Amino acid sequence: MGFELDIFEDKLLQGDYLEWLIDTQSVDIQTHFGRLWDYYANPKVETTGSGATDRKVNESGRCYVQAQEYGLPARITGLMHTSQAGIFGARPVNQVQRKEVVIENDIAWRVNAAVDFLFGKPITFVSKSPDEP
Repeated sequence: MGFELDIFEDKLLQGDYLEWLIDTQSVDIQTHFGRLWDYYANPKVETTGSGATDRKVNESGRCYVQAQEYGLPARITGLMHTSQAGIFGARPVNQVQRKEVVIENDIAWRVNAAVDFLFGKPITFVSKSPDEP
């Protein structure tokens, strides 16, 4: 990847260092913002397998896991999440029965409402000419 760094007029700014920085930091940044996006969008993953985690999820009669469950404690979800496994990677907790988890995605609703308020509605055209009979 070639960067045009001449416009900055800085002799210490080097393209090789910039490429290295982007390559090493992009994984952590993508993981961080990916987790935030999943929390906002709240996708759900169907559990159709026969593993221990799938059996734990099916205890409450629901056959899916939502992304916002990542922040809930294990005493409610029955699942222990780790940062390495991601949002949908978890292991079951022994001696804890999964409770009924209800998540209302009002976070997305609030963000969308704030965007509409701050930036207005889309442009619409209204004709002032009279309608033909």
